[in-house]
Amino acid sequence: MPRYGASPHQSRPRSGREQGQDRTSGAPGLLWMGLVLLLALALALSDSLVLWAPAEAHPLPPQGHPARLHRIVPRLRDVFGWGNLTCPVCKGLFTAINLGLKKEPNVARVGSMAIKLCNLLKIAPPAVCQSIVQLFEDDMVEVWRRSVLSPSEACGLLLGSTCGHWDIFSSWNISLPTVPKPPPKPPSPPAPGAPVSRILFLTDLHWDHDYLEGMNPDCADPLCCRQGSGLPPASRPGAGYWGEYSKCDLPLRTLESLLSGLGPAGPFDMVYWTGDIPAHDVWHQTRQDQLRALTTVTALVRKFLGPVPVYPAVGNHESTPVNSFPPPFIEGNHSSRWLYEAMAKAWEPWLPAEALRTLRIGGFYALSPYPGLRLISLNMNFCSRENFWLLINSTDPAGQLQWLVGELQAAEDRGDKVHIIGHIPPGHCLKSWSWNYYRIVARYENTLAAQFFGHTHVDEFEVFYDEETLSRPLAVAFLAPSATTYIGLNPVSPTSLQVTACTK
Repeated sequence: MPRYGASPHQSRPRSGREQGQDRTSGAPGLLWMGLVLLLALALALSDSLVLWAPAEAHPLPPQGHPARLHRIVPRLRDVFGWGNLTCPVCKGLFTAINLGLKKEPNVARVGSMAIKLCNLLKIAPPAVCQSIVQLFEDDMVEVWRRSVLSPSEACGLLLGSTCGHWDIFSSWNISLPTVPKPPPKPPSPPAPGAPVSRILFLTDLHWDHDYLEGMNPDCADPLCCRQGSGLPPASRPGAGYWGEYSKCDLPLRTLESLLSGLGPAGPFDMVYWTGDIPAHDVWHQTRQDQLRALTTVTALVRKFLGPVPVYPAVGNHESTPVNSFPPPFIEGNHSSRWLYEAMAKAWEPWLPAEALRTLRIGGFYALSPYPGLRLISLNMNFCSRENFWLLINSTDPAGQLQWLVGELQAAEDRGDKVHIIGHIPPGHCLKSWSWNYYRIVARYENTLAAQFFGHTHVDEFEVFYDEETLSRPLAVAFLAPSATTYIGLNPVSPTSLQVTACTK
């Protein structure tokens, strides 16, 4: 989904929680952690509004953050007087910080500091600041404890490799098979009379359960046209019956109308549905809210498309907090099991047993819609710059890309063609992930027939070029426009969602 900068708004008197934590305002550690939490929340709130610039459109190895940090740290040591910091003292300090952050009152203090900063900087209205901080704080602090604040990571950054190892967002490589790459085969049009499939492409529906006709479309909150948005000024019409060209998502009746009108555009052999079902009210979503959106809209799709098989992909808005997709090694209440299990149950009529198995593990799967075609649905949240869980370990989360290589090699061996679907386009991913994906696409250019993504809310495409000359196009990814009007967009008409694909 597109992202925009948040507008400044008037702040309000501080809440009792904020007033009760004034004594923390002088603690530099809490201030620093509150600032980092605030940065993450600002990205979440603006996630619908300012579009990330895509990664470079050629497969260069990522340079970056670790090298720059290592250049900056000596200067920080001089500024903050860390020059005499020893390795044992450093590790003792960060061990104490980690132990302290295990205590709930200290998590609340960090959150309170972030709320104050959010209000001070006018990133969002005060009620939104408070709600989103309280939604994110537990997960964010858990991530910090296991990444940037762990003794090995922090002291490796501050004091060098003799005291630890800083490898957050470091470069990594997947392994490609030793099987030689076949000579490239330029695409050719299908022969007359060749079998053709008609595929419906749906993405970014964003149903707002609380959409209310007549409400203010230009409210101060990140999402409007809903209960709590207030009435519009006399000079401005309120939210429309079907939707609004503003900071608004869609009522259910609009999605029903879109799906019910698909008859004349069909018939379709299958549907690619690339995620983002819930609304953009990211500051107060619960797991129950997300599961209601999943089951309601899935039932709606099944109602209007009947026996047509639907193949979904996981969007970044499906979870709460938004963008929160821990890799499978994160267990317990922090894990994504609650979401993947619900998806497997909702989508069981469409997916075979093996696809449901990997969906439950990591939100991705592969299947064969019919002979000659392999469909691969990727969980692109494992490449997302906004997925803060990747601070812990961003190296091929869930082993998804290595699994993808295995699927593509098996398809190449069989002579099958492959379609890839996902939510976030690969050009909008972390650089190491994007670079490795680029290598995979280049290696299997003869096998990979098409790629389909959403997320940006606009109709566009990404082109992949050969690694040697960077001049020969070898693949294309199609990015579909959204059904939602968020922000100020035309909802997609059913006739614009048709994709014609030939497998052989």
